[in-house]
Amino acid sequence: MKKIFFVLLFLIFHSNDLPCSVPSGKFLNFSDIHFDPFLDSALIYKLDNSAWTEWENIFESSSATAYSTYGQDCNYPLLKSSLLEMKSRIPKPDFIIITGDFMSHNFNENYFHFIKTDDTLRLNGFIEKTMRFIASFITKQFSDVPIFSSVGNDDAYCGNYMVEPDGDFLKMLADTWEPWINKAGINGNFKSGFSKGGYCMLNFPGKEDFKMIILNTVFFSYKYENRCGDLSADPGLDELNWLKHTLDSCRQNNFRVYLSYHIPPGADIYGTIHKKADCQNKYFNTWKENYNNMFIDITEQYSDEIISAFAGHFHRDDYRVFINERRLPVSYLLVTPSISPVYDNNPSYKIFSYDTSRFNIINFDSYYLPVNDVSVFSEWRFQYDFKSAYRLNDISPESIMKIFGLINSDTTFRNNYIRFYIASNERDFAEDLWDWKYNYCGISFLKKDNYTNCLCNDRLK
Repeated sequence: MKKIFFVLLFLIFHSNDLPCSVPSGKFLNFSDIHFDPFLDSALIYKLDNSAWTEWENIFESSSATAYSTYGQDCNYPLLKSSLLEMKSRIPKPDFIIITGDFMSHNFNENYFHFIKTDDTLRLNGFIEKTMRFIASFITKQFSDVPIFSSVGNDDAYCGNYMVEPDGDFLKMLADTWEPWINKAGINGNFKSGFSKGGYCMLNFPGKEDFKMIILNTVFFSYKYENRCGDLSADPGLDELNWLKHTLDSCRQNNFRVYLSYHIPPGADIYGTIHKKADCQNKYFNTWKENYNNMFIDITEQYSDEIISAFAGHFHRDDYRVFINERRLPVSYLLVTPSISPVYDNNPSYKIFSYDTSRFNIINFDSYYLPVNDVSVFSEWRFQYDFKSAYRLNDISPESIMKIFGLINSDTTFRNNYIRFYIASNERDFAEDLWDWKYNYCGISFLKKDNYTNCLCNDRLK
């Protein structure tokens, strides 16, 4: 009897370590490549005068083999290393989610500077070659894998935060991405839908009751300008109305969905930290306030249909949790770190495990490359897995809410959160830890007044 008692105790205390009967699969998630074809200036004229199909050979001929480091966008050696690394860890993921920003910062300005021209048609041709090269290079490693991609604010002909609805860039992008999205011919309407606004709902192979909704949250940004299109149009409102209608249809048909987009709602943490103002006026938003609040309301209203959401943009590993009027967590967003180290983060990506029957997220492993550590310059490292790092059983609105509480109450968890946030760039750890409260408030308080009340609350530790 005593032996049975101790066996039962073991099972109770170690239940999280036991094999799970839930059928599971794995998918890959990365973001913000910000590929910069200008970093090796010796190649620029060759690239400009060659078809994109020749670009890989041109890059391979370069004598510049070092990875991009802090303050730089992603060069070819880092892009190649990233994809080979992902391929070695997960040769055939069930699918891939890429949450935007394929092009480098100041892309148009750099092109005009190096090529010595103001010819926008020539620039657009170079942008198209860049986007097709990146897509081809990713497909080379993951040829049979469905890939779900979002538009970032740097992805456009017209300029940063200026993607034109129903314009030539979205039509080109729809044509470029169609082969990896329309696997098995199940998303035949992708090109016609996506090219209008950069958003659409997609089918998933073998799962009639699961959908992937790709959004274009660039339209929601307070920085967005439709400079190359109809200035009287309101593409942000059009998209939100479409989203509400689409989620309502999903509810009626018992569909469950993932959302994938680039710019998250809520506070821009970096911008808020560096804004010169008193506490009550420090808030720096990512979206226009009316779009932000409308999106949050939609997310809460259709939280039963939304399994999980993924975004990028901040180049940081972070979380958002959506809270209903009773302060209960109902939905969550996972913010994906970047491949580009331009904002002093290490390149990073994630491999998720999920329930293949219901698509609930089970866990993820995070990997990173210490680009400033020359002793292990080519070695990617395992960073953490979510469940072990935070001692949680799953990834859910409730578990993200627990992280929110742990950051405030437990210095060990707070330190770990900040270290993961910057993908283990120890150089910036102390500064980011000093500003932890900005991050803490940003996880749970997604509307301006709520965030400000949290930030200015002196009772927080």
